[in-house]
Amino acid sequence: MRRVFKPHRDGVAVRLSDGERQFLLGLPQLLDTIDEEPGDPAYARLHVDAYPDDPAAQKDMDQYSGSQLADGRATDRARFTAFIESGDTVLDADEAESWLTVLGDSRLALAARLEITEPGWEIDADDDPQRITLGFLSYLQDQLVSVLMERL
Repeated sequence: MRRVFKPHRDGVAVRLSDGERQFLLGLPQLLDTIDEEPGDPAYARLHVDAYPDDPAAQKDMDQYSGSQLADGRATDRARFTAFIESGDTVLDADEAESWLTVLGDSRLALAARLEITEPGWEIDADDDPQRITLGFLSYLQDQLVSVLMERL
């Protein structure tokens, strides 16, 4: 497979086909719909309680930081979408962080819907479009992390 991300003097160079860009544009929309469906297993995976054994502490956590987490995710999704729509080819540090968040949240959501809880799921991914999609998102996230680690 070709490398989508490469180190660049101004950040991280991104090389995506038009089809990949179109596919990736759907991720923030998918995540937005999950945020509206508390019964979805993906919702449960993306909204994990910090204090599952202490309802009072969890209520305080939700009250004081819940909106900050939601606002941060919304900002990351908007930044991710803006980059793809702009046709830019180099991620700056903030954009790279947003990409990691969107890719990571998308992977977690899809894995939750597929009920994947253990390693080895990729062995039988050849015939399942959802597992192929999960593999592609994993590939992108791994590549981006690798390039960012090279820059440290």
